[in-house]
Amino acid sequence: MTFGKGNHKPVYRQIYGILVSELDKGLYDEKGMLPSEKELCVRFGVERNTIRKSLHLLVEENRVIRRPGLGTELVKPPKEGNGWEAGGDPVLLVTQVDYLNTGKGESFHYKLIHSLGKRLSESGCNMLFRPVYNPEDFSRLIYGVSLRGIIFDSYNQNDYYREMIKRGLPALSLNQYTPLITSVVSDNFGASYSLVQRLFRAGHRRIACILGKSSYNSCQERLKGVRQFYAEQGMELGGEYLFEGDWLFSSGVEAAARILNMEAEKRPTAVFAFNDDMAYGCYSALTRGGFSVPADISIAGFDHTDRYAGVFPPISTVDVNLSAMVDYAAWYFTETLAGKAPPIPVRIEVPTTFCDMGTIG
Repeated sequence: MTFGKGNHKPVYRQIYGILVSELDKGLYDEKGMLPSEKELCVRFGVERNTIRKSLHLLVEENRVIRRPGLGTELVKPPKEGNGWEAGGDPVLLVTQVDYLNTGKGESFHYKLIHSLGKRLSESGCNMLFRPVYNPEDFSRLIYGVSLRGIIFDSYNQNDYYREMIKRGLPALSLNQYTPLITSVVSDNFGASYSLVQRLFRAGHRRIACILGKSSYNSCQERLKGVRQFYAEQGMELGGEYLFEGDWLFSSGVEAAARILNMEAEKRPTAVFAFNDDMAYGCYSALTRGGFSVPADISIAGFDHTDRYAGVFPPISTVDVNLSAMVDYAAWYFTETLAGKAPPIPVRIEVPTTFCDMGTIG
């Protein structure tokens, strides 16, 4: 099922299907509200009227209530508690995006947060999720709340790490490497290197990369893997094939628009998106523009999300083995709390797996 060519369902019904899937998974339960119309328009790359049609279907099914001036409220009330705030040693999970309560987060983080919360609770910890936007917020958290430790999700500034070390709290960085504290990460470099190698073997030489946020270590390592393979072939990765992104579906839509406007002889024959949200955004826009995948252009992503299952055909991707990352993080952190883990920072790198879903021709 795709947005556009070969798909018999209107775009608004496809968006409705995505929202239904996310509601069923409880992605918005913590806030009790859907993202705003504007946020949904940006995410899916469509006009406001299309979003309103999708939301109207949810209203008809009594899933949401439209409140003028306030937004779209879930009919089902938010859960009492969240499964990891019921007791136990308080552990703070710090992010820079409110992944649970907005539509701005990539699907990878929804699963990471929920999985880690459940895993830590099984170990007797009470995970408190808090987005932090500036150093003042962070200082208030670590000095104003009684904590046993802190876990950082993805990108955070070094100043935060140093402040935490000064405070003397056990800490762990998940999905972001830093030499200051122990980090649990996926093999971003090796996975990207191998994926581009696979594309080369399939005959592709003009490969477009849709990057994530450049400040994220995962984005930097994935780009290094791509550049390393190109360098070994005696080639350079041209800047015209690097598209800036922010991990969101809309970034893929924007990249696809640029690809569609390129001259045929310069147009990439393959796209490597640095996460699945951007890969699916690119897929939807390219197929809407008349391209067939993989006959006209190949597409691959990263993370192996199931967010778009039943809405789009599966895309070839890299599985970061999230469950193993979470298991390692929970194990190492609880060992640290028990005083059994080495005090010297280490890098725990989890191997990845390529999932061939037939979108690389």
